[in-house]
Amino acid sequence: MFMLLLLLTTLHSADRELQAEKRFVEQVQHVRTSAAALKGTPPPVQTVEEPVDEELVQQLEQELPEVDYGYWYRYAKPNKYRMNETCALYPDPLDLHLHNIYWQTFINANVTFRLYAAYLDLRPGVKLPKGVVRVLATANQINNEFPPTHCQLWYADHKEPIMTRVSEYLSIWISSWGHTPLLNYPHLLSCPVPDLPPNLQYVTPRTVSLVTKSCERASNSLRVHYDIPPVLNDTIKDSSGSSLNSTSSSNSTAKLSFGVCVKGFDFPYMDLSERLIEWFELQRLMGASRVYAYMYDVHPAVQRVLDYYQRIGYLELRPLTLANGMPRLRHYQHLLLQQRRLVKRLNELIPYNDCFYRNMYRYDYLVNVDIDEVIMPLGTLRSWQDVLDTDQEATIAKCPNGHVSMCFINAYFTKVVPEAQNHEQLEADQLYVLQHTMRHRDYSRPNRATKCFHNTRYSLTLHNHFTLKWLPGSCNTRSVSTKLAHMQHYREPDASYELSELVEDRSAWKYANELRAGVEYVWMHLDDVLEQSVDTEEQNALEDLEEQETDLEQAQEQQQMLQQAQSSKTTN
Repeated sequence: MFMLLLLLTTLHSADRELQAEKRFVEQVQHVRTSAAALKGTPPPVQTVEEPVDEELVQQLEQELPEVDYGYWYRYAKPNKYRMNETCALYPDPLDLHLHNIYWQTFINANVTFRLYAAYLDLRPGVKLPKGVVRVLATANQINNEFPPTHCQLWYADHKEPIMTRVSEYLSIWISSWGHTPLLNYPHLLSCPVPDLPPNLQYVTPRTVSLVTKSCERASNSLRVHYDIPPVLNDTIKDSSGSSLNSTSSSNSTAKLSFGVCVKGFDFPYMDLSERLIEWFELQRLMGASRVYAYMYDVHPAVQRVLDYYQRIGYLELRPLTLANGMPRLRHYQHLLLQQRRLVKRLNELIPYNDCFYRNMYRYDYLVNVDIDEVIMPLGTLRSWQDVLDTDQEATIAKCPNGHVSMCFINAYFTKVVPEAQNHEQLEADQLYVLQHTMRHRDYSRPNRATKCFHNTRYSLTLHNHFTLKWLPGSCNTRSVSTKLAHMQHYREPDASYELSELVEDRSAWKYANELRAGVEYVWMHLDDVLEQSVDTEEQNALEDLEEQETDLEQAQEQQQMLQQAQSSKTTN
């Protein structure tokens, strides 16, 4: 019996120890779980695949769109493009002297150039059979002599560069407007294309580099833009959802095409989305086929509007940085543009001229305007096409080949709002241009705050308000009669005025119904995702097919355009 009691006591003690140990383990696990909860559960590991080969080329060209990585990767690198072992080696993209993301630096003697973009100019007025490569850049001097500069032109399937020299340094600024030493003054450099080997007769250059001596290995490389005129996107819709033609002229046949260029958007704190939608819809009603704009920084609500117009194909938007190298920081950049007016004015000329040269083969006229400006047809005229058609007889009489630009006199539309006279006017309160109809009775002087249609056949360098230089064959700027159209500028005049000096101008009201419908349509569809016309698999197949388009096919298309251009030169 004693032994049985001893055994039971031992088992009971062992059970209590086991239970105590179990409770201790549970407490430790609870503490560990609590500690893990306090630290937070680590997120799952995300794998980001590194792009390779063709995918990497596409990513690099998106980051630096003016560097032709594809040409280097497919041609120059594997085939060792160069004049010889020691002369004019093709520049490696990793050795380029990049500046503030979208610029490249080229230093020649005491002149520092910031290179932005390059374009092939084959217009008949050039008078060179192979055309000229234009380089848009800035230089830290104005009105001084430039040191000799050489151009290396590179072609696909041709290992050696074609050498030429810069023949012209055109300033896009007049020093009397403002001049501070060592600022970045916009210039257009010209590299005439010389006689070419037989295999390059109908081929366009792919890239251009500037060097101080012809055999140097360049530290810059710009793709040469020669964009074949595309068919505008048929998915661009009006307020009813139907497709738009290239112009909104009352005539059934669109004879002229208009593109709109806008300088860099800098609205980081101001929500201009309502005004911006009105402005876009008015450009459409006037006959603009597409808007090309540049951007520093904008308010999130404005970005939402810009995203919409990009989705429907009516807006092409490009990021922009300053040539002087100031960083693209929202608050700093905005303050600089507000307080350094000369720097701002000089940099504005880059997007205007870039927009012109990228699109000069696409449109008859390119229009430089701000988003508080509308070139308004007057009387019974309803489109820009109507205005030029009406003015055509007078234009031909004075200038048979056409004026280099058709300019519109400025009219200030003030913030004074007239009292609504009826229910229709009350309804217009939400639309700025229908609400603000009081303008100063006196027009600005011609060529003062004017805005123009720039003739793409002749214009060479552009200022905000007029054409600075142009090719032979055209006449000087023409100011269009204020009986036909004027430029409605929605801002206060520079000089003070009395209310008695204001007159009511309801020219915009003839578009009231269409404008309301267009604005309403945009607000309803602002966040829509574009409808897919094909299913996902078919769309992917189409994208793969587009990616497989070879450089040879592109060269064939450019060769056809080049032959047409040269035939036109021969005819002329």
